[in-house]
Amino acid sequence: MAVHRGVEEIRMQPLDYSRSYLRWTTAPSTSDTRTPGHMPYGNSVRILFDARARVVDQASGASEEFYLIAPCRTEWMYRDDSCIQQPSGEYRLAWAQRKDRMLRFSHSLADPDPRPVMMPIGEHYLDLDYTLTPLPDPRPAADNAALVAAALSDAPVVIQTDIRNADDTRRATLEYPVKTFNFHPERVLFQIDTGPMLWADLDAADADPMTWLRLAHTVFNRFDRAEYVLRGPTPFVVDGRTVGQIEDYQHVVAQPARHRFFAAG
Repeated sequence: MAVHRGVEEIRMQPLDYSRSYLRWTTAPSTSDTRTPGHMPYGNSVRILFDARARVVDQASGASEEFYLIAPCRTEWMYRDDSCIQQPSGEYRLAWAQRKDRMLRFSHSLADPDPRPVMMPIGEHYLDLDYTLTPLPDPRPAADNAALVAAALSDAPVVIQTDIRNADDTRRATLEYPVKTFNFHPERVLFQIDTGPMLWADLDAADADPMTWLRLAHTVFNRFDRAEYVLRGPTPFVVDGRTVGQIEDYQHVVAQPARHRFFAAG
């Protein structure tokens, strides 16, 4: 059964990401002057979660959970003539109970690294609700043999990865479902290659943990280390000259990590 509750009550029990959603409702608006524009009806949404992260900052005492929604395309709502916005873009946000953050970068060379776009929840949404469904009967997989057995099964597998900064003043637990699970039964080997997920820059200068978040994919084949490839502005070069930027997964970070694997019973 799905569980509805506020972020501050959530414990890091593994989630069933096939049945965990964010729902919100926005009010009708007549202030959008774009063409062709949304129909002025307001909207309600149910959208799956892709991942979540809990961040703890011992210096400030802050502890907060963030949720990554599945991506969708920018769209005109409820029109019968044109639905997909042109130029098309990705709508992808990270959420907390206090505000959301657009995980999208500027493509302008004049503004290559803008501040994250964040909005307090109360300024935009009439209603916001998390549906967090626990992974049924989660069973830890603590070695290569258990992971190979999980890969051979049809059971959903969820990972929780602990990372921390060098002086251990900031920590994060990153949780995400396994979508690509490589394994070699004869040699009892595994290699995870999955995403998108949330990665946290625990060395960031900004005090707000929401600004530490980055979109990432992860690849690893051991229990004590992980590599992440982060998405961000990437120069677009033509004939040796940078003419613009695209968003791509290019920047690689490798760091110590502790992984915990859970297979649904």
